[in-house]
Amino acid sequence: MNERWRDPDVLRGVFGGAEPFTVPSATNTQLFLVDYEVSGTGASEISYAFGDADLGETVVEQPRLPWRATVRMKGFEAVPALTVVLGESGGRVESVIRVDGREAMRCTASGASATSVCIVEPGSVG
Repeated sequence: MNERWRDPDVLRGVFGGAEPFTVPSATNTQLFLVDYEVSGTGASEISYAFGDADLGETVVEQPRLPWRATVRMKGFEAVPALTVVLGESGGRVESVIRVDGREAMRCTASGASATSVCIVEPGSVG
């Protein structure tokens, strides 16, 4: 892992709308809960991370909104990420990522084939 991801100030301010967070533990073994939520209309696909880089992500085709998923992640290498793609007919969605019950990121998208990408910066969850 690149050492810069261990520094919580590296990406601070890059992703608008998020309060600063810190890792729940300085170890790479601490578990935390991530809630993903999407509301609105027109989503054709939702993808979300469910673990560290080795575990990857899962994709939900033609999701019914409002949509929600909760996953357990572990350590500072886990990166909560949520992507929503709108269909060709358009729509408007709001996406939220909560970590241990606290809002960490909120994103919106509107219009035909628009995409919303929410990422909670590595090493900043807590």
